[in-house]
Amino acid sequence: MKKNQIKFALLALVSMVLLNVSTVGTANAQFSLGLKVAGNASNYIKLTERKFGLEAGIFMRLGQNFFFQPEVDYVLKSSTLKDAVEEISSNVLLKQHYIAVPALLGYHFINNENFKFRLTIGPRFDFKIADNFQESNWDSNVVQWGAQAGVGIDFWRFALDFNYCFSIDKFKNASTVASQNQFQNMFILSLGFKIVK
Repeated sequence: MKKNQIKFALLALVSMVLLNVSTVGTANAQFSLGLKVAGNASNYIKLTERKFGLEAGIFMRLGQNFFFQPEVDYVLKSSTLKDAVEEISSNVLLKQHYIAVPALLGYHFINNENFKFRLTIGPRFDFKIADNFQESNWDSNVVQWGAQAGVGIDFWRFALDFNYCFSIDKFKNASTVASQNQFQNMFILSLGFKIVK
């Protein structure tokens, strides 16, 4: 199966799951749905320097004090290759485009109608849809897996979150067929608006 077919199948599966989850949540009246935009800063440890990227997506929450929060986000990650790294062209701005699917569990320490304070943690899967790595003669996995944790507050319909996430990726050199596991980390500051409160 080609990469594009795999990506389409994964996105279709995620869409169906989220649609079913939203239907159940609405029926139980413990459901919120929102849109979000975010800025991020990411890098590969020891290989790249951190740059700023962007995110936009949709999130849902199911539950009250304890809750489940799945998301589907478009993510642009940017970083610059370090000069000291061997076999890599220097001064190349790397850009990676992903569809990210965090599946977070959370707890509201404060859960008032118009103000909430929460912690979240859970796995995260990033599906790569494009990059410009050919300029550096390196490549990375189509799918990254990792974890995400963060804190957030809600005020009225707005949701402000600060998250840290990390993933394990296999960085591959196209010319030598060499590969190495790389630890990628990212900080995310997001602002969401709940369409369904």
